[in-house]
This record gives sequence, structure tokens and C-alpha cells, in this order.
Amino acid sequence: MKFKQIALAIAAVGATVAASGAAQAAVVLDGWALETASGTTSNIGRLNLVSGTATVEQETDAAGNVFVGAAFREQGSIYSISYTTENTVGAGDTGAPGNLHTMLTISFSNVAGQVTALNSGGGFAYSFTSGDFTIQSADGASASGSIIGIGGNAASTAVIGGTNGDSTLLAQILSTAGIMNFYDNGGGLLNPGFATGEYLFEAVTNNNVTDSFGLSECSFKAGATCSRFSVASAGDAYIVQQQVPEPAMLGLLGLGLMGLGVSMRRRKA
Repeated sequence: MKFKQIALAIAAVGATVAASGAAQAAVVLDGWALETASGTTSNIGRLNLVSGTATVEQETDAAGNVFVGAAFREQGSIYSISYTTENTVGAGDTGAPGNLHTMLTISFSNVAGQVTALNSGGGFAYSFTSGDFTIQSADGASASGSIIGIGGNAASTAVIGGTNGDSTLLAQILSTAGIMNFYDNGGGLLNPGFATGEYLFEAVTNNNVTDSFGLSECSFKAGATCSRFSVASAGDAYIVQQQVPEPAMLGLLGLGLMGLGVSMRRRKA
């Protein structure tokens, strides 16, 4: 094979590695532990989330229908008093729930997002773009940070949540107050990894609109129309770890970029 063909082949492999690395999803952390002042709960597969309530302002057209690019704002809270014990790799843990040693209140405010697509047959997809996030324990500890993304789908209505809607929310924990520590299944402290974004808090919920308050001007966008309503939700929460390319893959990517550069220089010559 001629050098230029080799260089182009390596460049193609490197580009493939880059694309797959950028698209690689976070993985669920298995068997983690939560420590607060009143005790520690270990071997957590997931937190069970219940009794969620939120208020939403969803931008619509004058007829009350959403459109691609329509903005929304949301705030609310959801609770966890139990967890599912770690018993399988990933998010599929099953079995009777155990009691957490303290109740957790998970609050979110100033949540911003927008509609990203209209679904065939009704409903729409949406994404979260920012927001504030807090975990508060009943014994006085807390962790706080920012919502950094993901979204969901509304199944059949013109407003976010819908009937049997769903959401996946990712949050970065940036600071803790009091005794609130997270550990991996080997006893390693996760708090520093939260601060750097290596580990994230993920909440996955099913949502249902419970009350609607009609159309009026959006509080966050002058001259725009918003539908206001309440949403009830329940679901699960996980700690996930961001995946980064292996050193060997980074080296291959470097070779690919180098090969592409050599090929382009030879082509110009």
C-alpha cells in the first residue's frame, strides 16, 4: 500500500475513534455508598425517587401548541427514602427496596430547556440546558451543583411531561455542606470526582401533568405565550461515571491526525 493510502487509512481510523469517543455515554456506578451525620447506607444500586412535584412554564404558540425551539422553565423537588440494593451490573438492579438511613430531598430550580423535536403522533422531545440542583438530607447535610443536560419526551400532549412522559437529568455536584460523602464500592471517596465532572448524578423519572393553569405571558420572555402547569413524577437516581478514551485510543487518534496532515501536505505538493 502506498504511503498516502496508509496515511488516509490511519486518518480514517483516528476519525472513527474520535467520533465514538465523543458519543460514548456515561456508565452507571455499581454498589456505591452515601454517608451523612446520622449514618451510612452502602451497596446502593439506585435510589428510588417518589412524590415529585414541579411547576413548569412551557412556551407555546397562541393556540397552546409547542414548536421546535420553544423554551421552558421548571422548578420543583422529589424525594428518596429507599434504595435498591446492588445486584446486577448497570441500571437493572431489582428486588425489594431497603430503607435509607436518612430521607433525601432532591430539589431543582431555575431549570431551563427547549423543545428539540416534534414527535410523530403527538408529543415532543426536549432538552435541559441549565439549572440549579441540591440534595438535602434530613439530618442537615447537603450537596449542590448544576444541571448540565439531557432531556426527555412528552408522549401525547402539547405541554412538557405529557401523559406517560419521561425525563433524564444529569447534574454535577460542585460542593457539599455538613457531612455528605459518596463512596465507590471499594471505599474510595467520590466527592473530588464530582467536582471535576468525572462522576455525575442522574435522575430518571416518569412524569404526568396533574393540573393546568392556562395560557399567559411567559415570565422569562416578554411577549411570548406560555402554558403553566403542575407535574407529578417518580423514578430512580444513579451515580454515573463519564467515560474517557483509553490512552491507546488517544495515541491512535494522534496517529490518525498526523497521517491526515502528512497526506494533505503531499497532496498540496
